[in-house]
Parts: sequence; structure tokens; C-alpha cells
Amino acid sequence: MKGKIDRRAPPVPSVGSYLRALAMRLRSGTWLDALEALRAGAGDVFRLELPSFRAIVIAGPASIRTALVEAASCLRSRVDPDPVVRLFRAGILVMDGAEHAYLRRIASPFFRPAALERFAPAMVRAADRQIEAWADGAQVEIAEATRTIALEVLLEALFGIPGPTEASQLIHLLRAAHAYISPGPWLFHPALSVSGREGPLQELEQALRDHIRRRRASPKGGTLLDAWIEAFRGDEERVRDQMLTMLIAGHDTVAAWLAWTLILLAAHPAVQERARAAVDERLGRDTPSPKALRGLEELEGIGWEALRLYPPIPVLNRRAAASCALGEWTIPAGARVMISLYTLHRRPDLWAEPHAFRPERFREGGMGSRFLPFGAGPHTCIGAPLARLEWWLVVARMLQRAVFEPAFSAPRPRMGATLEPTPGLLVRIRRRW
Repeated sequence: MKGKIDRRAPPVPSVGSYLRALAMRLRSGTWLDALEALRAGAGDVFRLELPSFRAIVIAGPASIRTALVEAASCLRSRVDPDPVVRLFRAGILVMDGAEHAYLRRIASPFFRPAALERFAPAMVRAADRQIEAWADGAQVEIAEATRTIALEVLLEALFGIPGPTEASQLIHLLRAAHAYISPGPWLFHPALSVSGREGPLQELEQALRDHIRRRRASPKGGTLLDAWIEAFRGDEERVRDQMLTMLIAGHDTVAAWLAWTLILLAAHPAVQERARAAVDERLGRDTPSPKALRGLEELEGIGWEALRLYPPIPVLNRRAAASCALGEWTIPAGARVMISLYTLHRRPDLWAEPHAFRPERFREGGMGSRFLPFGAGPHTCIGAPLARLEWWLVVARMLQRAVFEPAFSAPRPRMGATLEPTPGLLVRIRRRW
């Protein structure tokens, strides 16, 4: 008979660890880096106990995989009463169990390569529109450009809505939604969050309902929006929940990945030139296509390294639905659980020079559970195939047509709805053609 495992509460970091974390926070400008100092002192699973805020942080490869896979039924994605749940309501991102699986079955066919690759020309056209709007030598906020590209692509590929026309009307409304779900005072007390039902958010919801009603009156077929309308049998609010969830989670994450890639390339001109030479050798001035870019290792490593350093969703939030075991520890029912992918991707015991931009490290292979930019388990990012395809095509086109130079001293992240570049971070554009 096996002996009983004595599980206990995760440890609390020492005062010294908190002081080191504070010093790191002051140096880096982000609390995400401070978590590494706490992990180094307390271990891969620890309790974060601050005035008015308590959580259990998970930051090790084995413990994160256990939390996302084996303990998925206990650690739920629906973290009430966070603003993201109030905004997405019954959207796929904040549902669990059978309901999440059902929503995933509806959406999965639209994220298969055969379904996505027919939109490759539209992805390249979206990149071209941004490039052609830039004057040679202009300084641009690259995150704004990539946000427009990603929104145009998502609208067309998933909803069958003309991207260039609609994106310009929706993008300022989506900023209000991003601000609503970004970390803020509500983390310390739910009463400190805004209601979120006025002004731009109401306009955004009304715009989506208008699209749903028009599509219901004139079905287009072959789009995710049509599939939702058919599956939910005219329940407009359920369609609204999925549409809003996909709009925000599906475009802002890709936009952040693209923006960080171009910022890192601007800051590392030698890497940028090697990537451009590889793209030029493969494509010349031909339009990028999935087939033409397949196996281009020089580009692939850059994409993965950008995701390692700046995962768009750096922390996955969960709530323990019941008391559950995580290795030697017990997670109490009701606890907020923070799964820090950012910390995992920058651990000095897992990565050589963890804060350095070294795309060549991904040629070694064997990343395993130390690299999980799309999560794992039943909530693995459903949009990952779209994100990868769009990233490849847009970055290849950008390298073909422009050179990116830094107009900033040092790139610094900001924790909004995603891990995005600090507002005002500019990149200088040199047009090639």
C-alpha cells in the first residue's frame, strides 16, 4: 500500500525575496519581471500575499503543464467577477468543461490550414496597405499598424466582413474594450472596476449586433459568424459573446506578436538583415505564400523568440473550483491562480541568457514544457494556426518591402489586455519598394 502524500499550502516568499522583487520591478518597469525574484526564492509554486490581493503563482514547466492539463477540470478559466468575464459573458475564452468543448467544436474547422490558407493573399494585402501608407523615413508606432493589420485579417477570414472598411470603424471602439479588461484597481477589489456599459463599449456591442442581424437576414455561408448563427438558432446574445471574444482575443494577440517582432528586429539590425536576405533569396519580389515560406528557419526562430520574450498573454488566470492537488501542494477552493508564462520563458535555469534576443536557440529543438506561448490542455489557443500563418506572411512581406530602425532607446512592455509595447514606442521606416 502506497503511503499517503502529505500535501500542504504553497510557501510564501521571504521578506528578502519581496525586496529583491521590488528592486527588479523598479529596474524593469514591469511587475512581471518581479515574479522571477519571488519564484527564485520560494519555488515553482508560491503564494503571493499583498494588501487586498492574494493569489497562487505557478511558474515551473512541470507545475504549469499539470495546472493546464491534468488539473484543468479543477482550475477553471472563468474567474468571476473579473471584467473579462463580464465583457465576454459566455464567450469561448471564459467557458469550461462541456460548454467550452462544444464552442470549440463549432470553431475548430475554421482554423484548419486548408480553411485559413485561402486568406493568405488578404493577409499580404493588409500588410501592403500599411507599408504603402508609410513615407520613407517616417517614424511610426508599429503597434498601431499591426493592430490594424490583425483586425482587417480577422474580420475577413473569420466573419466574412470586408476588413479595410470595417476595421477603421471598430478599432477605436475596441480600444475601450481593451482598457476595460486590462489589469487595474479591480484586481484589489471588484468594486473598483468601471461598469463598462456606457459609451464606446455600448457602441461596440451595437455594431456587432447590427452585423449579426444583417448576416442572419442574408446568410453568407462558410464563415465562423454564419456557423455561430446557425448553431445558436437565432440567439443573438450568444453569437455576440463569441464574436466579441474572438475579436478581442483573436486580433490583439496577433498584433502584439507582430509588433514585438518588428521592434526586436529594429533593435537587432544584424538579425534583421539575415532574415531579409533569407526572404529575398526565397521570394525575390514574389508575393509570400504558405508554400513558398515553408521551412524558412531564419524566419521561424525569430517568431518563436519574440513569443518567448513577449508572450501576448503573459499570465493565464484561473480560479480553483474546488480544493485540488498540484504536485506536493494543495490549491484551496476559490483561490485565484496565476500561471506565469512570462516567468517560465525567462527563467535563467531553463534558458541561457534568458533576457537576450537569440533566435538561433530555437534551432536546437526540444523546447518541451519550458515554452508554452499558446498554453496547453483543453484551453490551448484555438487561434494559434491563424496567428502563425498571419505572422509568417506579414513579417516576410514587411522584410521584403521595408527596413526597420529603432527610434527608441529601449523597448519596454506594458501590461494591457495583452503584453504590448509601451505607447509611443516608435520605429523608423526605410522603404525598399
